[in-house]
Amino acid sequence: MQSSSVPIQQDLVLLGGGHSHAIVLRLWAMRPVPGVRVILISDGSDTPYSGMLPGHVAGFYERDDCHIDLRSLCQFAGVIFYGDQVVGLDLKQRRVRCANRPPVEFDLLSIDIGSTPKVDIDDPALIGLSAIPAKPVPQFLQWWNCLCEGLRADPTQPQRLAIIGGGVGGVELAVNMQ
Repeated sequence: MQSSSVPIQQDLVLLGGGHSHAIVLRLWAMRPVPGVRVILISDGSDTPYSGMLPGHVAGFYERDDCHIDLRSLCQFAGVIFYGDQVVGLDLKQRRVRCANRPPVEFDLLSIDIGSTPKVDIDDPALIGLSAIPAKPVPQFLQWWNCLCEGLRADPTQPQRLAIIGGGVGGVELAVNMQ
């Protein structure tokens, strides 16, 4: 926790609740820096740990097992949590503009918002297919849950899935979707 006897000298704003920022929060809880206020801004109060996604898809983990509760982690670390969507950055004024709150000033800014692959739905190879990238994870899980519900409702309905990408994550998802 921030000591009340040390005045705030710098504001560190963490934009996004990705893996790196979750680690920063954990480390901050163990060794806070006096005079530095930390603020996490995230549009979600939890964040998926993508390394556990294949195991969740396979049914080994429940949703809560593979998501990090950012509010609790911030509280543990003595960090301010703002649950809001960032709509812009004013780098000259050193402010983060949010959808539902006044701008948040910063001295230091770290951005960890995750990745979103570009899916070109006009690609001739994808005509007639629905392309669902694995990231962002919440959208993938929404699609996966709908697919599973459809299969439970009609297990005889044939499904054809194609995994594009031969990295470790793609192979793990393919094996665990089976």
